[in-house]
Amino acid sequence: MMRTLRAAALAALSVLLVAWPAQAATAPLPAPPATARLSLEVCPPQDPVVPGGTGTLEVKVTNQGPAATTDDTLVVVHLPAPGVVRSADPAVTLTYFGTGSSYTIPAGLAPGAASVERLALYVAPITESFLTVDGDVQAFYPGDPDQSGHTTAYRLTTADTRAHFMVGASSAWQAGHPVPQPGDLTGRPGATIDLPLWVYNAGPSYSRHPIDLAITVPEHTTLTGTPPYGCTATGPRTLTCHYASGPRFEDAVFIDPAVVIDSSTVAGQVLPGGTLDVVAAVEDRPSPDWHTDYVVTVT
Repeated sequence: MMRTLRAAALAALSVLLVAWPAQAATAPLPAPPATARLSLEVCPPQDPVVPGGTGTLEVKVTNQGPAATTDDTLVVVHLPAPGVVRSADPAVTLTYFGTGSSYTIPAGLAPGAASVERLALYVAPITESFLTVDGDVQAFYPGDPDQSGHTTAYRLTTADTRAHFMVGASSAWQAGHPVPQPGDLTGRPGATIDLPLWVYNAGPSYSRHPIDLAITVPEHTTLTGTPPYGCTATGPRTLTCHYASGPRFEDAVFIDPAVVIDSSTVAGQVLPGGTLDVVAAVEDRPSPDWHTDYVVTVT
């Protein structure tokens, strides 16, 4: 009797096992969970960027659906150093690293919605003109089926350099640049003194083009010694100077001609007539900053 029951049970199980694969093959599989699918578009600066200036890089991340994002999306912008992403509009927190910066798009980007950032790419003043700069943007979302990271390359070019020159006569510096300092140029009758004349570059670029200067030293003084580098004496009180390029951004070139104060002068006498002018500069247009008057006070 036991053997008969066991045989019947085994027979029934055999029928079930034979039938199950056929039933399983016809049963619908559960649908995969809906997830966001991202796309990435990049629009680089349309015009060449002046070294020391900024160009706008527009980054658009779109959720192609079918579901909203459930995690933050990381956007990484590579810009070769010494350039940097200076700011973003709308404002986001930028995290900087050696070759670029990154920001995040918060979770909840709906299907069909897009996050658009206008990034200010700062091209360092030291950058050469007429240069091609290549970078790329990547977007990473943990739930995206494409986990390789969406990558889009971009390219910008640099314009010619641009500098703004200011001239003065002083050995004083303030807020990072030289400033005129009345009474700073003094000396006794018959003394030889150096005149700290300077040309300052307010930028935004390093100067990479020639500049020409004209100098007149004050009345009752006479040029002496070897003319400063790049300068030629054209008279007892006049110099012309030529330089292959001006100073770097936020830096100055000091000229320092030496003069002898007339021994007939007396203490307290102010010697007028000193002038310094930028005569020509390819990167800058003439302005009041190109000229300064200065004096020497006899002590």
